[in-house]
Amino acid sequence: MTAPFDFLPNEKKREATKLLPWVMAIMVYLSALAATGSLLLHSGFDDWASSLQGRVTVQITGEDPDIMSAQSDEIQDTLRATPGVSSVRPLNDQEIRTLLEPWLGAGNITDDLPIPIMIDVETNEDVYVNLEALESKIKQISDSVYLDDHARWLNDFYQLAYTVESTGAGILIMILLASVCIIIFGTKSSMSEHKSTIEIMHLMGAHDQMIARAYQNRFMKYGLKGGIIGLVLSFITVYGFLILIQNLSGGFVETPTLPYLKMSILLMFPLIFAALAMITARITVMRELGRMV
Repeated sequence: MTAPFDFLPNEKKREATKLLPWVMAIMVYLSALAATGSLLLHSGFDDWASSLQGRVTVQITGEDPDIMSAQSDEIQDTLRATPGVSSVRPLNDQEIRTLLEPWLGAGNITDDLPIPIMIDVETNEDVYVNLEALESKIKQISDSVYLDDHARWLNDFYQLAYTVESTGAGILIMILLASVCIIIFGTKSSMSEHKSTIEIMHLMGAHDQMIARAYQNRFMKYGLKGGIIGLVLSFITVYGFLILIQNLSGGFVETPTLPYLKMSILLMFPLIFAALAMITARITVMRELGRMV
């Protein structure tokens, strides 16, 4: 059995693939950022959408607070008597002010400002509620009432989220294809640089498998080394962005929560790129050696 050996020069010496680990680090860095962004969007949107599914908001406007209050009581009784409605809760003044402050600004909501009455309605998932018929029914009580079904515009946000996630997946695929092209170019450049050495090894009886093994091991190390560097840099970048968002928001905007369980898949990126570099280098070497014969 032939002992494995590496005829390639030391990595610290000048060679065609000297900068390949740093190129792989950039590729893994961009891939990890794209994947993290998709995971954050998916996790945050799912949490937000789940809190809105099965919920309806009823808004009552008017100029006379007493009339609005009487209409609110009657509308609440109608909602509670509707099959499929599991919860009816009017929002208090502080909750409504909290909803309006991001739009009107803190301190700009005065007592003379006409503030609508808002009712949070939760429907039962097991029972179908005809919201159009329900809206027509409560409009008989007041023409200044509006029923906001979150599902009407939630589908548009779902479509946007899926589009962004598909774009992220497309970016990952393009990065992988670009990495393959870079590895092929680096492998051919290295073989051209050491062409005389490879020819001498052939004359000495070295098999193509032995030469390919030396290249695949070297490129696997490049992919693993660059992958670890890129992954660490991506984690630092994401953490820095979260800290920056938290400092700028001042508590007004909730800081995104990292889905740590799902993000654990990012730890596989260095291994994936190492395997990609190894396989690509081996295939390229075997094809080039076949042409040299």
